[in-house]
Amino acid sequence: MAEDAPAAEGETTNLNESTLDWPVKQRSCTDAWCLIVYLAGWAGFGFVTMLGFQEGNPTKLYAPRDYAGSYCGVDSNWQTGYNLNGFPSLSFTMNVTATTDLIVKELICSAAARDALTSGTTPLLSTFEARQAYLCDCCLSPCEKCSGSYKTDKLDGSNVQGAISGKMSELTGGANSLFDPSGANGDFFTNIWSQATKYFNMVCLTSCDVSFESVNSSSRSWTYEMAPDNPLASYWALLKASGPTAIKDTISSSFTFKALPTSVCNYPDSKCVPMPGVKFSETVPGYCSFGMTEVVTKQLGSAMSEAFGSISTEAFQNQLADFQNFGTLFGEAIKTADTFALTAVSCLIIAFVYLILLRFLLGTCVWTALLAVLVLLLFGGGLLFARASQCQGAELFDTGFQMVVATATYVQHHATSTLQQAVDPNSYEVFSEELVGDGYNYTGAQLRTVDGYTCIPWGTNNTDAEYYTQETFPNNDLRGSYCRNPYDASSATADSKARTIWCFTSDTQVTWQECRPIGVIRPPCQNGYAVSDETIRLVMEYCGYAVWVMGLLYLFLILCFCSRIREAIAINKVAAMFVASNPTVVVVPIVQAVLAVAWIGIWVFCASFLLSQVPADYTPTGAYATYAEAYGTSTTPGQCTGKWPTGFVYKDEDNCEMSNGTAMCWKCAQPRYAFDWRFACSFFMLLWNNAFNIACGQFIVAAAAATWFFKPNEEKGKKGVTGQAVGIAFRYHLGSLAFGSFVIAVVQFIRYVMMYLEKQAQAQKNKVVAMVLKLLQCCLWCLEKFLKFVSKNAYIQIAIEGFNFCTAAQKAFYLILSNALRFGAVALLLSVINLVGYLFIIAATVAVGYLQLINMHPDASPIIPIVMYVVCGYTVSHLCMNIYGLAASTFQQCFLLCEENKEKIEGQHDFIPAQMLSMLQLEPLEDEEPREKDKE
Repeated sequence: MAEDAPAAEGETTNLNESTLDWPVKQRSCTDAWCLIVYLAGWAGFGFVTMLGFQEGNPTKLYAPRDYAGSYCGVDSNWQTGYNLNGFPSLSFTMNVTATTDLIVKELICSAAARDALTSGTTPLLSTFEARQAYLCDCCLSPCEKCSGSYKTDKLDGSNVQGAISGKMSELTGGANSLFDPSGANGDFFTNIWSQATKYFNMVCLTSCDVSFESVNSSSRSWTYEMAPDNPLASYWALLKASGPTAIKDTISSSFTFKALPTSVCNYPDSKCVPMPGVKFSETVPGYCSFGMTEVVTKQLGSAMSEAFGSISTEAFQNQLADFQNFGTLFGEAIKTADTFALTAVSCLIIAFVYLILLRFLLGTCVWTALLAVLVLLLFGGGLLFARASQCQGAELFDTGFQMVVATATYVQHHATSTLQQAVDPNSYEVFSEELVGDGYNYTGAQLRTVDGYTCIPWGTNNTDAEYYTQETFPNNDLRGSYCRNPYDASSATADSKARTIWCFTSDTQVTWQECRPIGVIRPPCQNGYAVSDETIRLVMEYCGYAVWVMGLLYLFLILCFCSRIREAIAINKVAAMFVASNPTVVVVPIVQAVLAVAWIGIWVFCASFLLSQVPADYTPTGAYATYAEAYGTSTTPGQCTGKWPTGFVYKDEDNCEMSNGTAMCWKCAQPRYAFDWRFACSFFMLLWNNAFNIACGQFIVAAAAATWFFKPNEEKGKKGVTGQAVGIAFRYHLGSLAFGSFVIAVVQFIRYVMMYLEKQAQAQKNKVVAMVLKLLQCCLWCLEKFLKFVSKNAYIQIAIEGFNFCTAAQKAFYLILSNALRFGAVALLLSVINLVGYLFIIAATVAVGYLQLINMHPDASPIIPIVMYVVCGYTVSHLCMNIYGLAASTFQQCFLLCEENKEKIEGQHDFIPAQMLSMLQLEPLEDEEPREKDKE
């Protein structure tokens, strides 16, 4: 045993008046250098946070974004240059290209346009190849790019201008019949709502009140221009310049749109064209939802307009309904707050009652649970075996019961025969259990039926067996109560003889029943098996054998480790005593939770400034010819999505770039956030502080438990030890706690770096690297769990003996390694106790809360209150059971320490709880109070 660490001059912590060395009385500061590193980490966190405050804009993390990724309400936007300060509402304007697409195709591909471009003596398309390309682009003739012709009206020179002008007037002039199926556009726009992202541009406006009625004398206008990457663009330009008069006049007069003024919509003219007949309302702050204007409502009728509106706002309405329902339920929760307060108090009482019950009933519960598992294994194997043997039409449990009876009968007969043969081998009669055919010649010793009924002797007077005697059936050996199949072979028929051996039973309800020869556990099924596939039956049979073997091994382990189980029970009983006698220790995790929530809130606020700083060169600023080139495919990374975090791709038809005659209109939008070294520093401090908070809580509980354990039994519970443990933690061992939490934070940080690299590999479509990184994360997760376990036990060693972290971790590791079975038994028992504790406390809390609710508020909806009771029970149960588990781990190490130094403590072991005395083979001291001996 290591010597006590020297105390600082003039400082002595008197934890125990005995001459024992534990917990160490003279402590010194351990790993103080790590506090300097910890403070340096805080300084780094402050530095990067100040950098974030200077350049960051957290608004970008939550502000609405338009079609190009610009932020509503932000004055400077990357690449687009839009000044959207004063434009906080994300609304929708008409996507003219998508909305007019079918109308434009109807015009360009009309019979009139076709004749002008391909027919006559001087067609506008002078070459055969150009004319063939036109027919293909319009899908007027079968070609590879088309699956069929467009579904448009066949317009010629006589009606093309009227039809196109009528349809366009509904879009440009605000006609009320735009959404009327009887209008010029028919029912085309009735489906526009389900494809809002196609037919509308998301833009930032001054408010949600902006609609078509907002256009005025100061408004702009925009004449339709076809996107240069559209394959029909050249035909549009040719028809506009040299086409027939009807088409030229239609293009010049019908394709001019009104646009919102710049003061309302600070975008290019094409992006500020409002959709006629549509209005918006703010359902969620900053986001506008669809609706219909009053004029359209009157034109269509309220029923139809509401139907269209419900389609357009279905998602918003569902959210609103959910919010309203939640509001109603939340109101019920507020109204029943008094019952929640009472239930919370009751929950704490229930938790302490459970811990007190553990103290007295733990042994019974544990042995019952262990026996129940054994029974389940044996029962499960039996069910599998019975299912493999089940005959067609028979019940599974009947089959299993009959097999159990056959097995029990065989065991009984074998034991009886062995005993008789040993006692009197000369008079021992050997029976033959051979069964041939229907058993007419069977002479075995079976005395029970298939269901276990006892047979009565043949020829018993005043019973149905009276007629069946040896004289009547001389060939069937009718003696005693043995099962037989007696009948007259010369005259018996199928109606007068049984199909196998049988007997009359002693049961008053079952007169007779068939039997099986002794040793026949699985008789053949005459009508086939319930499971017809023989392979499946064999698999089930072998699985049954495997489960039985597991049961036998389980029983063997229980018998071999009885002492370890009793030791684990004793340790857990002491842990229950500790928590029950020191209720203030429950405050420790509560304070931890409050500090964790406060710290995470502060960190999120600070980190938001760092996350929002996306570098200008993070996303490419160029333009691309196709969506696939910009976004990528399933196997090829895109130019805009080649790294993570990724933004999105949009089409900027107003600013297409031309490269070697190819229009490049697809561009990249930045992601909302990005990671850099500053965020990495901040994130590492988040992990370190979280781990440090957990370490402090674990050490305080361990120190309190160790201090309580080594107090004399008569002093236990008289004075709280939680405050003393807090003093030890903050006065001597903060450096060690910072060191241990630093190690865990490093592993966690590396695991998150692997996760970041995995995301990058996925963005690069590198599946192999992504899979390797995922496997590395799994390994690091296992390492993290191992380090957390070792660290927890290292803190216990520090609490008991005052070591520094490395020494404590080494000692804890070797202690666990050399007592693996003991630690495993305690861990397994703790998991069972915790599970039972969670279920008991939650169930009891909900039951008590519900009874209080129906008595105090019988008309209230119980949904939200019961959910709150479950959350309350879950939280309290975890607080209590986590403390309980840590105390049990501490007491296990204390017990091992006492066992190792048994000779040293003998004679002054008045501090050892009565539950552990027998395990240490120690007797209570004469002056110890009798009540301590009876606590078991």
